[in-house]
Amino acid sequence: MKLICNKEKLTEIINTVQKAVAPKAVMPILECIKIDASADGNVVFTGNNIDLCIEYNAQCNVPEGGTIALASRMFGEIVRSMPDGDVTISTDDTNNVTKIKNGASEFNIQGLSSNEYPAAPVLDEKFRFSLTQNILKKLIRKTISFISLNEGKKPVLTGALFDIKNGKLNIAASDGHRLAVVSEEIKENIPDTSFVVPRMALNEMSKILKDEEEKVEIIVSDRHALFDFGYYQVYTRLLDGDFLNYEAIISVVNTINVVVDKRIITDSLERALLLINDDISAKSDNRVPVRFNIAYNKIDVSCITGKGQVNDTVSAQIDGGDLTIGFNCRFLLDALNGCEDEKVKIEFSAPTSGCFVRSTTGDDSYIYMVLPVRLYN
Repeated sequence: MKLICNKEKLTEIINTVQKAVAPKAVMPILECIKIDASADGNVVFTGNNIDLCIEYNAQCNVPEGGTIALASRMFGEIVRSMPDGDVTISTDDTNNVTKIKNGASEFNIQGLSSNEYPAAPVLDEKFRFSLTQNILKKLIRKTISFISLNEGKKPVLTGALFDIKNGKLNIAASDGHRLAVVSEEIKENIPDTSFVVPRMALNEMSKILKDEEEKVEIIVSDRHALFDFGYYQVYTRLLDGDFLNYEAIISVVNTINVVVDKRIITDSLERALLLINDDISAKSDNRVPVRFNIAYNKIDVSCITGKGQVNDTVSAQIDGGDLTIGFNCRFLLDALNGCEDEKVKIEFSAPTSGCFVRSTTGDDSYIYMVLPVRLYN
């Protein structure tokens, strides 16, 4: 195999497919990027850790076709270290030794036969729809921090639910203590359906999605989903299991409604978080809540840790009564950071019931729920 590719383009390709390469795998082949070069100039670069697979299709100068699997980390570091210009990659088919050359810089590294490299999933398509890259990136950003990191309790919660109903895509994420639901209209006429995408796949896609209006085609089968960006494709397995009944949770009627300036309440919580983060026990055990005393058209925000105390007051429009309630400061901040409006509506009902963060416009494009933390003093 021999191919020639511009260093800048090759670096972009490697940075993309590396996101699907396992840094430490049981099988060395899974730590590699597969290169499959055709004589017509089409080259497919692949990263695959079984759960996530990324294929990047590029046009290069290919004097000689062939395939090779190269250790991802070493391959990437070599290419990034080289001077600008064309990079030539050539492989000795007898021993898989691969030469990477650019000008006077030349490396020879040991490659692996690509025969044992796992193939990309073959999808038996059930349906497809599309979103723009900037919209998909925004939806992931608004929900990913709410996805559970703990596979033990309910593995399906380690992914986000993509739920299509009545021409609308709802993405729901929860770790059992909080819930995020964001919505976006889709143009395709698809029967009501749902699937769960793992957090890892969403996290890696968020790094390669651009703030552009280029389309992403989403193709779904029973066990896998394909996010097609045109020149590269991201395959992910889907999670099995029954997700939370998020519609029942967000349909709860609350009796206390608070409208507050998002920036002001966020700044207040971030000041409280400074104290919590400085107290290692408070941060690790997650036992120190931020307290809200809601009354007289204001919220008194306070927090006490082993390192000190903070008190603050935020003006608000309050309808429905007074309340004292505690929250995990970071959880509430994650909810507020997902809001795009200058003012937000926060709904409460009781000290032991979750609060809901919604848009003041009532369009329900985003809804966040955070369960409270018990107060002992």
